[in-house]
Amino acid sequence: MGETAFIRKSLFVLGGLLIWAAHFGFVYIFNALACARNFHELRLFNLGIVPLAIGLGTALAAAAVLTLLVVAVGAPSRIVGTQEPSASFLSQLAAAVALLSLLAIGWSGLPALLVPPCG
Repeated sequence: MGETAFIRKSLFVLGGLLIWAAHFGFVYIFNALACARNFHELRLFNLGIVPLAIGLGTALAAAAVLTLLVVAVGAPSRIVGTQEPSASFLSQLAAAVALLSLLAIGWSGLPALLVPPCG
């Protein structure tokens, strides 16, 4: 029982960083594949496929982190599973990590909108 609680608490606190890492990998792998396989010039809805896909991925990752942030601020004891003072600390830590992750997601998604792929 103690191991599953530890894993749940760890995923709760590190969830924002895990989402950011997945987003970061998606952005750079998708851009590299688009350049390597020459589909970076495809257009959908009059937008390039790379900015469109990365923009949608960024929006999805930001929504997931915002959901984690709302849960961290709203109901920490339900996620952490305890009413102890550590629940408050873990929820504040998770909220801070989620805010930093949200900033990192925006920062790594922004170049797709500003810089042409395969530049």
